[in-house]
Amino acid sequence: MDSINQPSKPPQKATIADVAKAAGVSKTTISRYLSGDYKSISAATLQRIKQSVTELRYRPSRLARGLRQDRSYSIGMIFADISNPFSTSVLKGAEDLCTKQGYSMIVCNTDNDPEKEKNYIAMMHAQRVDGLIIHPTGQNLENLRELSEDQIPIVLIDRSIPGLKVDTVGTDNDKAMTEATGYFLDQGFERIGFFSQPIQHVSSRIERARTFVQILTAVGHPSVDDIYEYEPRIQGQFDEQLDRFIAETQGQYRMIFAVNVVTQLKLINALQRRGLRIPEDVGFAGVDDSEWAPVVGSGLTTIAQPTYEIGNKAMELILERIAGDNGPQRHYALSAKLITRGSTPSRNAKIL
Repeated sequence: MDSINQPSKPPQKATIADVAKAAGVSKTTISRYLSGDYKSISAATLQRIKQSVTELRYRPSRLARGLRQDRSYSIGMIFADISNPFSTSVLKGAEDLCTKQGYSMIVCNTDNDPEKEKNYIAMMHAQRVDGLIIHPTGQNLENLRELSEDQIPIVLIDRSIPGLKVDTVGTDNDKAMTEATGYFLDQGFERIGFFSQPIQHVSSRIERARTFVQILTAVGHPSVDDIYEYEPRIQGQFDEQLDRFIAETQGQYRMIFAVNVVTQLKLINALQRRGLRIPEDVGFAGVDDSEWAPVVGSGLTTIAQPTYEIGNKAMELILERIAGDNGPQRHYALSAKLITRGSTPSRNAKIL
């Protein structure tokens, strides 16, 4: 039979032995090269190995490499709410660096449920991830501590947990809220409603509420008591809190501040249902600058968090820990930006 009609065999996948032969070195030297141990390899040999790897199109097996180095080459990410634009931007920042370094990611969402979070932490432990980046509920200290004591690096994003000695990356909430609250006062708002999901256990919410109250207390502003918390799982609680604020501030120059973008959306929809206009009937501002913030009404005033940078920095810290950095814990509070728009006009410019 004519060989031309025979189906061609797929090219053989190159092995470590093939690379070693082409580069004129031992398989042990190739293994050291693949694990990043270049100390005992000369520059000339490194160049020959790189050239051989390229020419043979050699791709090391991640599983085999992981077994040799006792690594899974996977990094876990647990988010409190993956539907929050904050989370998706953080994920993007982390993923861009993660894939460049040859790692895969395992991403989970807890819906702010401590029990779901506990289960996912256990799963990450069982999977032997090389590191864990987590946006925590703040209620699983012992489970995370157990992970850390088992030499699995952890980085907390946005929220810290007292008693857990790990790296953290988030926003400088004190600075951001100091600037924002000062601006609200300068605009002449007589009442400022601070709306948030449950504040307890969530350090970023605690920091924002604390700074808000401290600044208002210092100037004797009546809104020191205008903290409105709602539990999303309790039906009707959000509407009750909003209606209370609206009723108590009737006739005053007022505004609402939303602690995050999820609360922003709930408030905007609720105000529309009540026939209240932004800013004619109530001013509005919130944390996180979404894509739609500039186009809602005359634009929403927001605190723009450096979300991409938070994710990127968190992944950088995890990779450094995996590589052997055993230094003291590091805590990064990145600067946010106050973006003022038409939703918070000055009282003097208000058209009644």
